[in-house]
Amino acid sequence: MKYELRENHGIPAPLLALMAVATGLSVANCYYNQPLLGSMAKDFGVSDFSASMVATLTQIGYVVGLVFVIPLGDLVSRKQLILTNYIISSCALLAIALAPNIYWVWGASLLAGASSVMPQFFVPLVSFHSAPAHKVRNVGIIQSCLLIGILGSRVLSGFLADMWGWRSVYFVACVFMLGCFLMIYKMLPVLPAHSRENYAGLMKSLLRLLAKYPYLRIASLRAALAYGSFFALWSCLAFRMKQEPFFADDDIIGALGLCGLAGASTVVFISGYIQKYGVRFFSIVGGCVILAAWLLAFFGNDSYLWMIIAILLIDAGMQCIHLSNQTSVVTLDASAINRVNTVYMTIYFLGGSAGTFVSGLFWQHYGWAGVVGVGVAFTVSSLFVNCFQPRLHKDECSIF
Repeated sequence: MKYELRENHGIPAPLLALMAVATGLSVANCYYNQPLLGSMAKDFGVSDFSASMVATLTQIGYVVGLVFVIPLGDLVSRKQLILTNYIISSCALLAIALAPNIYWVWGASLLAGASSVMPQFFVPLVSFHSAPAHKVRNVGIIQSCLLIGILGSRVLSGFLADMWGWRSVYFVACVFMLGCFLMIYKMLPVLPAHSRENYAGLMKSLLRLLAKYPYLRIASLRAALAYGSFFALWSCLAFRMKQEPFFADDDIIGALGLCGLAGASTVVFISGYIQKYGVRFFSIVGGCVILAAWLLAFFGNDSYLWMIIAILLIDAGMQCIHLSNQTSVVTLDASAINRVNTVYMTIYFLGGSAGTFVSGLFWQHYGWAGVVGVGVAFTVSSLFVNCFQPRLHKDECSIF
């Protein structure tokens, strides 16, 4: 059954549920690898840093998809773009499952990341079509499922890898993408483009939007730095947990993803307070929570209890920052909603890629203390951005 969608008229519950589930399953493609990096390094006989490049290249691929694919959502049918991406991601995941060496995994991971950008179609789509009174709530639902997808992917990948090896994870993920393709094909209506520009004009407009809206620059940068800190933890956690005193298997490492469910509850809790307290407030609170998490991860790095608390805090703090900033930027320009979201998410994932790469490098040379140093540096930088209050463009909202 296909539904009709109109601006600000609301989204049928079954369609919202489908987009929420598809969001979680799609974003999971970028995170299955995190508990598996140690096993990949052992299987292919490569260093921890070489294995960590799988996570880095997946994030870079996601950035490529954001920059070159998402803007097309303002130019051509978003439904066709979404369906095409599901087919490509299915092929990329299958290629990882069959990879003969680490270089094959690198290339396929880059493609998997680039073709897993479907959530960034769904977020502005939900914001644009939801009734005004339900916009923040509905975006919060999508964000909650996005976070659950991130966390659940780690749990699922750890469990499957422990049962049948790490390659089984990608076979299952491929099936998930094909299932999403079928459901989106049946239920999502054809959505008209918002822009009459050509593709080159759309790409140039990304820079114009960044120049036009000072708040977009501030929101994107502080969220990106926080995400770099967040990824510094998750990209190296598997390596730390395989050392003494833990010597954890993939299923235990993946199960730690459940600790981050506090972040999902954070999304539901704060979504109703953003307009009351403002985005800057939640960005500062989130940054302080992440900083506290890193202190616990350093002083309690030999204890499951303290590491679990650190994971709880860093996920909750990250969601405070991300939800508040993204919810605000997608309201900036209705005629360029996909491109505004592209600018924000591109900078956001560049921050994650930087955090993944630098933390992997520091892990190789300085161990866990080096990773903590990277996380603290990114977090403090994010907090520092809050010291700058730009002169807002006349179209920018007062809650910022």
